[in-house]
Amino acid sequence: MRDRMMAVYCHQTPDQVPVAAYNRYLPRGYDERLMRNTGVGIIDYLPIVTFLAPPCHIRPGYVSEVKGADLEIRFVWENGEPIEIRTYRTPVGTVSQELRTDPSYGSDWIRKYYIERTEDYQIIQYLIENTILRRNENALKKRKSELGEDGVVLGRIDRTPYQKLLIELAGPERFLTDLYTNPEPVISVMEAMNDRIDEAFELILESEAEVIWQAENITSDLTPPDTFRKYCLPIYERSAFQAHQAGKTYYVHMDGRLRPLKDLIAQSHIDGVESFSLPELGGGFTLPEAQAVWPGKVILPNFPSTLCLQEDEAIQKYLENLKTETGEEYPWMIQISEDLPPNDWKRVIPILLKVFGSTE
Repeated sequence: MRDRMMAVYCHQTPDQVPVAAYNRYLPRGYDERLMRNTGVGIIDYLPIVTFLAPPCHIRPGYVSEVKGADLEIRFVWENGEPIEIRTYRTPVGTVSQELRTDPSYGSDWIRKYYIERTEDYQIIQYLIENTILRRNENALKKRKSELGEDGVVLGRIDRTPYQKLLIELAGPERFLTDLYTNPEPVISVMEAMNDRIDEAFELILESEAEVIWQAENITSDLTPPDTFRKYCLPIYERSAFQAHQAGKTYYVHMDGRLRPLKDLIAQSHIDGVESFSLPELGGGFTLPEAQAVWPGKVILPNFPSTLCLQEDEAIQKYLENLKTETGEEYPWMIQISEDLPPNDWKRVIPILLKVFGSTE
């Protein structure tokens, strides 16, 4: 399965369209083993370099040491549910985040962001400037060895500054308000992030990771064309150039509404759009349309979770039409890379394999 998936990531057309799923969407057990044995590839990922503090996840490989700062993690219970509170204490102040973890897939849902006041940008900048970046090369090699031919381990990198502030640190309301009404502290933090991203990328290029993956979660609702052009595209271009010089491919997770951004994405030199959302999930245009406007780019659509509301026969018919409309001229892979209703993967994956084939 790895060979088919790598063919797609490297702009080559395999003997059949691969069916793959993020590792966290396939809970270990009999059903998962059966799926792998009948042709499902696993998409695993691990940061190549530890992330800038504060990281999106408190997991091995993500968390960096911060000089002069302490990180405290504690839990409180509300309505029988644990709420995680992460607190950074620095010489210039304290910031904290509150979140809950989805019990089905382990997704983190933030209910209180680190940045709540203008003064908090200074604290975040301290954390960024004093983050100690470390490579995860040994862990990456171990993960690849353990996965073997069952799939591909993507080398994950941190979000761009705009997306990190938008999604992880400040949230849309606070961040966008500050960016347009009081931009100085925001821009200062973004510039500090950019400097550290450049430093991290030098380490990334030395890695054995073949595919670089950036989980941006781009949607034009929150990252409109002018903003995308100013804050995201230059970083994608720089990263793509460096990745290609090092013999690596570079994919960006863009799972939102992309039609307003289609021309800018076409101008970019990223290798492909990962977790592309089809119209049934509100993505804006079909896979054949995307292939036409993004020639030379690999498009990796996610299976629309809304289809889980339909009967098996309707899902199969939809997938057969998708396969026919898209054809085999371009390399592509259908993947489960967005949350499905719990346990629906057991119903959906056999249908995907029936349509796209499961020969070894």
